[in-house]
Amino acid sequence: MPRGGGDHGTLTAVGVRFGILGPVRIWVDGAEVDIGPPTRVSLLSLLLVRAGQPVTMAEIVDALWGDDPPRTAVNIVHRSVGALRRLTDPSLPARAAGRLLLPSSSGYRLVVTADTLDLVRFRQLRAAGAFTQALALWRGPVAERVAANVRGRPEFEAVTHEYLAVLGEAVDAGSATEVLPLLRQAAQEHPLNESVQAKLIEALVATGKHREARSVYETVRDGLADSLGVDPGPELRRALGQPRIVPSQLPADLPEFSGREGEIANVMALLNARTPGTTCVAISGMAGVGKTTLAVHFAHRIAGRFPDGLLYIHMRGYGTGDVLSSDEAIGILLEAIGVPSQRVPDGLDARTALYRSMLAGKRVLVVVDDARDSEHARPLLPGTADAMVIVTSRDRLVGLVARNGAHPVVLGLPTSQEALDLLARLIGASRVAEEPDAATEIVLHCGRLPLALGVVAARVTAWPNLRLADIAAQLRADRLTALDSDEADVRTVFSWSYHAVSPDAARMYRLLSVHPGGYITGAAAASLAGLPLSRAHSVLAELSRANLINERLPGRYVFHELVRAHAAELVSEEETGEAQDRLVGHYLYSARAASTLLYAYWYRSHPGPQSPGEGVTVMGFADNQQAEAWLRSELAVLLAVAGQTRGRLAAAIEIFLDRQGRWQDQVTLQRDALATADDARVRAGAHRALGFALGRLDDFGAADVHLAEAFVQFDSLKDLDGVAITNRYQAFLANRRSRYDQALEFYEHALECYETTSDGRGQATVHNEVGWTHILAGDYTKALSECELAVSMQEELGNANGEASAADSVGYAYHHLGQDLEAIRWYERALRIYRRIKDVSLEADTLRHIGQAYQALGNEHEANSVLRQALEILEDLGHPDAEQVRAQLS
Repeated sequence: MPRGGGDHGTLTAVGVRFGILGPVRIWVDGAEVDIGPPTRVSLLSLLLVRAGQPVTMAEIVDALWGDDPPRTAVNIVHRSVGALRRLTDPSLPARAAGRLLLPSSSGYRLVVTADTLDLVRFRQLRAAGAFTQALALWRGPVAERVAANVRGRPEFEAVTHEYLAVLGEAVDAGSATEVLPLLRQAAQEHPLNESVQAKLIEALVATGKHREARSVYETVRDGLADSLGVDPGPELRRALGQPRIVPSQLPADLPEFSGREGEIANVMALLNARTPGTTCVAISGMAGVGKTTLAVHFAHRIAGRFPDGLLYIHMRGYGTGDVLSSDEAIGILLEAIGVPSQRVPDGLDARTALYRSMLAGKRVLVVVDDARDSEHARPLLPGTADAMVIVTSRDRLVGLVARNGAHPVVLGLPTSQEALDLLARLIGASRVAEEPDAATEIVLHCGRLPLALGVVAARVTAWPNLRLADIAAQLRADRLTALDSDEADVRTVFSWSYHAVSPDAARMYRLLSVHPGGYITGAAAASLAGLPLSRAHSVLAELSRANLINERLPGRYVFHELVRAHAAELVSEEETGEAQDRLVGHYLYSARAASTLLYAYWYRSHPGPQSPGEGVTVMGFADNQQAEAWLRSELAVLLAVAGQTRGRLAAAIEIFLDRQGRWQDQVTLQRDALATADDARVRAGAHRALGFALGRLDDFGAADVHLAEAFVQFDSLKDLDGVAITNRYQAFLANRRSRYDQALEFYEHALECYETTSDGRGQATVHNEVGWTHILAGDYTKALSECELAVSMQEELGNANGEASAADSVGYAYHHLGQDLEAIRWYERALRIYRRIKDVSLEADTLRHIGQAYQALGNEHEANSVLRQALEILEDLGHPDAEQVRAQLS
């Protein structure tokens, strides 16, 4: 590496300055300081070469010690970081975070600017076209005297390639005389780098040294023949005026391409940033989502930036026939860039070395299409900073992102409108306009998948008289069969991904089709497959990497509907039956666990289901909030599988549905429970829950019938708790019809039941509900007596929920007595308890009462504030009472 004789006085003379273009150095207030032992110097070089970007702890340990780090490696790094902080900021207090060397999410980064680091200044000058000034900053090879295992990393090699590129740019800018000595030295150090040798030849020609130029060309030609067995490439031949053949292998772009503007904009920003090292874009996504189409379109869009060649290789990672090995692929690319087939060496390592040597310093674009995984694509990455690689795969290509700094583009489905626009471009906008409803249905049944829409378009093109409505009907009947074609069989395309995963993942893929739809959690999937939770997560991660399922939310996975249909074709009846039983067990026992935590008193005497069978994973919940969140997120699935539990799941989520205002769902669920229950107590509970929900929906006649039947059945079972709750439900519905005396009679019967069973909580609850009845009847003095008694009883019993409910009732009585400040005091007591126990539905109810009290006081500001809080909760719950709160706010 040449010495440019760089003067760091061109940076800044105060504060802290760093140098990496040569030996790694630090100056503090103009004086150079000793960095310390080699490990510290190597660590600093890693931070500097990233030029302000973070370096993870894993990268640091790998760079410093490779595959054999000491057990104390992380501690050594921490100590070295501390020493560097003190070195660059002597006034820093012990254990302080520092101002330059900062922690990042998983490592560290060093804050640098063009005034404090020569590398940043070098890039700034290069961008400004001041090439000779940029070269003058170099004092030797990048990170000179740093350990070879560190300097051999790609980011250091990339900086070296930047230096060599600037030498060439200086020649192109007319500074051949000034940089000729540096070029001679660079050519000596890189004898097989054709770009460097070509620039030396150009500089010699430009300065009139034609004989020396011819001599250099012949020396390089002989060296390439002896060392690599190849002839000079196009760049060397061009330097002496010989014809240049530039490879241009991109498949044709689609003229109707549109959309994906967000993904294209992100990659363009990456390309424009001129980050060091080979720019690699890793495009992943499910089969048929349009990865290759996007890659080819984008490659055509930026092709003008890569005058040295456009290379394309189809790796056949997924499909019929043999996968194209990395070894074979590099051999094909070597021939494309001018290496005679007889001179392509054997072995992956030798081919990779030649491939990277041939592309060194060249501005080439390589599209690696349909790679199996990161290891399949990695050998095809050039080692030059001026190259760009676009890799597509159904695999997530996490390895390329983590180890090679690839920019991930996870390609999702187009929106419904984008998919409809695509269909219109493929078959003609007039066809879509003629049958808009059928076109929309086609998009729906194709799951917005571009491959499937392409199959439909091919069919429409082949049979112009075929109506879109006919195609929609075929898709409605059997989507996968309707999407068969000679050119692109959707079922076959999915099968390639299926056959690429491990046996455990393939089995999980089949079994996931048993799930009724929507999101599936790791615990539910573990139950489906009868696997331990940790193993299930590993298998799901494999399917996600293969883009057979999508992890839309952390730990929650979803199938594309066409992929689900494919999996359903593969699963056997024997697998389905056992998996279905385990899945239903998971939801039944998990729902029971959540409800028992949320409503412990309610479920204290309810007979729970038997123990779960083998292979069933049951959810555990740390607190009420977790339990309620799980019930809310899984409700659609719970409703879907409840019919297979003979009424037991309906019993497990009865109170949750009532509190959430899901009364219509309750009616449907409990009617199904009545039809399938095989247990007398479950049937009695279903009658009671159904009657109460019908009453909530103002169907009082049907409600009375079911509640009366529940009373008879619980009485025959001698279940006094069941009888008492039924009486309380009957009283509640009597109050809704302003039948207060009838309600008090029902409550009297309920109280007798609780006194017989010595159930203190039940008695206290009835006292509160009796007090509420008096409030509704306008007797607020009696109401206070009953409700205050309930508060004291519940507080003594330690029943926080009951205490809060009774305190809210006391507040409501005071509100109706016109004592709204006292009412608010009691409401706030209830509110504090509800928030502590995380009962959000009753929290919203009390907030509404506080809002009413503030409105009565004429304090609209406070009233609106608490009512908006209540509305936010109710809207989040999807509760029908939200409409009433909106009315209060208006």
